[in-house]
This record gives sequence, C-alpha cells and structure tokens, in this order.
Amino acid sequence: MISFRLFLFPALAALSACVGTTIEQPPIEYQTSKALQARSSTAFTMRTHTRETGVRKEITGVPCEFTGQGFKSNFTTPAIVKAPELGGRTQVASVSCVYNGETKHVVLEPYNKTLADINASSNSSAAASGLVGAFIGSISAGIQKSRRDPSEDVYAYRDSSVVFADQ
Repeated sequence: MISFRLFLFPALAALSACVGTTIEQPPIEYQTSKALQARSSTAFTMRTHTRETGVRKEITGVPCEFTGQGFKSNFTTPAIVKAPELGGRTQVASVSCVYNGETKHVVLEPYNKTLADINASSNSSAAASGLVGAFIGSISAGIQKSRRDPSEDVYAYRDSSVVFADQ
C-alpha cells in the first residue's frame, strides 16, 4: 500500500505539470484583408513558455500576432485563436510573439482534420478491443475515408506554443 502511494504522488505531480494555464478570454476572432470565401472557422490553442534552467514553464500575457494570407489576429497568451476554414486551400500561417524584447516565430502547417478524426476514432476503438478491434477499426476507417467527399474535408491548425530561452 505504501509503495502504491509513493508511486501515485509523483505520477499526479507529473500529470499536473502537463496541464496548461486556464484560458479566461473568449476565442480570438481573425480580421480579413481580402475576400477569403471561408466555409467556417476552426480554432487552435496558442501558449507561450520559457525554459528556465532546463525546466519549461508557461508564461502568460505575452502579445502575439497570428498571420496568414488575407487574415490576421492579435492576442495575448494563452488563447484560443480562430482561423478561417478554407478546405484544401488552407495555407501555411505563422504566429509571432514578443517577450522581454525577444521575438519568436512559429510556422503553423495546416492538416486534414477530417482524416485525423477518422484515424483517431479507429485507433481508439482498436486500443479498446485488441487485435480483432484493430483489424475491424482499420476496415471501418478505410470505408469512412473512401465514402467521404474530400472536397468537404476540414483543414485546421494544431495547438502550438512558442518557447523562449533563458534571459
């Protein structure tokens, strides 16, 4: 019983380190500088961290700018940032943040969220059902992929962070 408690405390401490600061502001809207013909919008989480003596620590209130071809938004971290959903026309975007006079840039590559969701669904059912579940899950995912209309696929940006080094 004591050995279980000795394991439980460090495990919970490690997990709590993975949890980010609560985002208290509403999702940040983007402004357009040209007609985009966006079908809808997607959202991603943006955070900033500093690496102090080898330890990564989240920092808040850092001003950032999210920029893509024909749109941009300004926000402070942490934030949920909205982006236009342009389907297969979604292009690479970037986030620039300034902390203690240092500017850092992160490139955001769009990904096919529809296919990622199909794959994640089949992987989770496979994990719950073992080898037979993996086989059935891969067949199910293949059927879903072949029956979907690729022109309706949703493209999005993954959650990201900017890491600043020691000052």
